[in-house]
Amino acid sequence: MSLAIRWPKRMRSTFKTCKGEVLTMRLMKPSDAKLLEKLFYQLSPESRWRRFHMIIDHLPPEEVMRRARELTNVDNRTLAGAVIALAGAGETSEIVGVVRLARPAGQPDATEAEAAIVIRDDYQRQGIGKELLRRMVVLAQRMKVKRILAVFQPDNEVAIRMFRQLGLPHKLTTSHGASKMYLEAPE
Repeated sequence: MSLAIRWPKRMRSTFKTCKGEVLTMRLMKPSDAKLLEKLFYQLSPESRWRRFHMIIDHLPPEEVMRRARELTNVDNRTLAGAVIALAGAGETSEIVGVVRLARPAGQPDATEAEAAIVIRDDYQRQGIGKELLRRMVVLAQRMKVKRILAVFQPDNEVAIRMFRQLGLPHKLTTSHGASKMYLEAPE
């Protein structure tokens, strides 16, 4: 798989799913909080578990809103960045997938960032995750991240396989009920 993807000047482009739907891919911005909040409610309990590593099915709406604002507080350069996949256009657009990179709090120069990805259940198995991960690698380069850490439940074979398919040098370890994959980002 070639990682020679470049962002267009406007940082926005399209992607065609395996089912033929055209999605817009772009960097996340703080104003996407409402869209991210809506995505949370559209995820199945299993998808929430896979993304957040805990059962969070009964969070109060104000906590979901607070967390969505926190997760969209990105500058795509220093502490955190994210790429989103949007279905629809204009006022009807919805986030159907997101990949996020975050450095440790207060460490804007850290060479390592943690990655997390989630795809809305009705959009899974359409190539969106692979495309978001490819774009995450470009974002890592833009953020000058040298190593990407992805944490999974050990039985999350789909996510582990997707990260492996990036073709980056990596190391996978499992202990204490979590698998950690360290990937070397290209220069």
